[in-house]
Amino acid sequence: MEDCGPLSHAQAEALHEESTPTAAEDSFDATKWAAANANKLGADPSKGYVVSGPSAGGNLAAVVSHLARDEKLSPPITGVSLMIPLLTDYTLKEFPEEYKHEIVSYEQNGTAPFLGLASLKMFLDAYNPDLKSHLFNVFAAPYNFKGLPPTFFQVCGMDPLRDEAMLYERLLREKYDTKTLLKIYPGLPHGFYGLASTLKSSGAFVEDTVEGMKWLLEQK
Repeated sequence: MEDCGPLSHAQAEALHEESTPTAAEDSFDATKWAAANANKLGADPSKGYVVSGPSAGGNLAAVVSHLARDEKLSPPITGVSLMIPLLTDYTLKEFPEEYKHEIVSYEQNGTAPFLGLASLKMFLDAYNPDLKSHLFNVFAAPYNFKGLPPTFFQVCGMDPLRDEAMLYERLLREKYDTKTLLKIYPGLPHGFYGLASTLKSSGAFVEDTVEGMKWLLEQK
């Protein structure tokens, strides 16, 4: 692993009434600490600095990439890996009106295994995020996706979170000229790779994660 840059993995905090914006702020503090102390970690940010996270951790990784851009973090984040990410709120109350019609996965996958709409509502209602805050909702007005690093997406076809990730990837790529790599897992639910690890598709997901990291480091 000596040829790899540092990887920063966003871990979702236990949900409690102070999680927002604490989770995002803590994640960014950890990212800044890792950047400032890379030598103590035996890492070389000049070879790439990637932030990564699954599900709610994907939300934190996306938010951290925005904060790092805004604060001109040095050394900079050079890549983002978003695995089945949560990027907005299921109510779409603070979501661009022109894109609301594209978000149909909440309805289509509302009864999906592992994560359906009922469990998504339970988690987010407990988290109680500020829907207008970019520390949670990357689509909150005024959203700004300009100048973000190359981003790797892994999206499940039977996931309520599918369409927000697909839209974010498309906007980054088409409107903001950000390099993206997208892997889709048709017919598979949120988090299948961890909850049904013996599936061939689960092995493929893990292999894609490794290849996606390699791709991000190659973009440096």
